[in-house]
Amino acid sequence: MTVEVAVFYGNGRPRMPKRTIADIVATVLRGEKAKGGKISCILVGDAAIRKINTKYLGHRSVTDVISFPIETRPFPEAELYVNVQQARRQARAYRVSVRNELTRLLVHGLLHVLGYDDKRTNQRKKMFEVQERYVRLCMRKTSR
Repeated sequence: MTVEVAVFYGNGRPRMPKRTIADIVATVLRGEKAKGGKISCILVGDAAIRKINTKYLGHRSVTDVISFPIETRPFPEAELYVNVQQARRQARAYRVSVRNELTRLLVHGLLHVLGYDDKRTNQRKKMFEVQERYVRLCMRKTSR
């Protein structure tokens, strides 16, 4: 399985090394039996995510992560935009580390790329269970 992960830092101080992000992406893709992947992870701030959200999704709000699947077959190719400022706020609110919340957002965005949906209650429950399993696994792996 070949996984290509490109990481770009926009505004705001990144709290996670590129290698850690690549490991998170590879862990999820392997766990979901993907045959490979080409994922770009872009860490941005509030202004950038609001602009993307407005332009491409028609929402004028700040959000935590936006996924843009480019290709799904033969392997997933996508862009994930993660809002570092929102991750910091959510980390405080949920009483977890910023690294934990950034991991959660990366996993969440990637699961959307892989076909998971959270629009309905039963879908949201299933996605949350899978997401949290990967967050725990990734946090254990990256804390070594």
